[in-house]
Amino acid sequence: MNRRKFIGRSAVLAGASVLPYQSVEARSQQGELPIIKPKALAVGDTVGLVTPGSALVGDAEAKAEANMKALGFKVVKSKNYNVRTGFVAGTDQQRVDDLHEMFGNPDVDGIVCARGGYGTGRLLQMLDYDLIKRNPKVLLGFSDITALHYAIYQQTGLVCFHGPVASSEFSIHTTTDAQRVLMAGDRAVIKRPLTWEEKSAESYQYMRLVDGVAKGQLIGGNLSIVCSMLGTPYDVDYTNKIVFLEEVGESLYHVDRMLTQLLNSGKLDACAGVVLGVFASCRAKSGGVDDDHYVTLTKVLMDRLGELNVPVIYGLPIGHIDDNSTLPIGIEAKMDSKKGTLTLLETAVC
Repeated sequence: MNRRKFIGRSAVLAGASVLPYQSVEARSQQGELPIIKPKALAVGDTVGLVTPGSALVGDAEAKAEANMKALGFKVVKSKNYNVRTGFVAGTDQQRVDDLHEMFGNPDVDGIVCARGGYGTGRLLQMLDYDLIKRNPKVLLGFSDITALHYAIYQQTGLVCFHGPVASSEFSIHTTTDAQRVLMAGDRAVIKRPLTWEEKSAESYQYMRLVDGVAKGQLIGGNLSIVCSMLGTPYDVDYTNKIVFLEEVGESLYHVDRMLTQLLNSGKLDACAGVVLGVFASCRAKSGGVDDDHYVTLTKVLMDRLGELNVPVIYGLPIGHIDDNSTLPIGIEAKMDSKKGTLTLLETAVC
């Protein structure tokens, strides 16, 4: 039985009022919506902090607030901020209510996810996409927040921002990049920080898997979440798009499996290019299926993506790292393998 019909039928029988807010259409079949750019943020603006995935732990709550204030923002927390229910921050309804509250509140200028973690995919059928479309605002976050970015962009056309969560480590690179993209509206050039020249770990090395230059709209996020969107109404067509991906803490055979899933789905067949961030702590384990005597990250990426007929590069500052760039989903960009750059060709805010 169709799950959404079952939910609706059960709710009617029980006299309940909790129903999905909007019938969801697969935009890949209906055509993509016009791009909506949110208003640029400015010093003195109010940002709403939400936890649509996992709850904050330890000193992360204080850190999230301090980071936002250091950027010059006033901070307001959502009603159910950091309520904890099992392995997510509040019930699905509480977390949806918080998102609706922040988008609908005229005194909130932008929305920053305090953490990723797990759980945003559970909210997608419950979101009021009409409300979000009527009140376009910056939505910033990464990791599990990829699911929100996909669904909101696909259903409304709103440019969303893959970048640091409020409790991230805000390095000079992270801070400067967020300010340029979200506040100044610069056509930023995403490139490797000079300090990375001192890094010896394989995951921080630059790789030109397939050389070339490409242009297209940006789409992407965390590899695990991107794969979880396949087959859902919230997935995004990759045709003529530059796809960016990042991952953290996965065994190399898991990385291989997820990249294979993307290849088998045909999602990468018509993309313009692929930009890989840092796959932090993704390594082989001795004695297992991905024994580190035989498998390296470089070999996996080259094996899975090295035969694509589009430019593919690895090692830009994107992902679960201190130097996490802010990438606007839906904005035209240009990648250049020899220069090792990803350049925004238009402003992402208005």
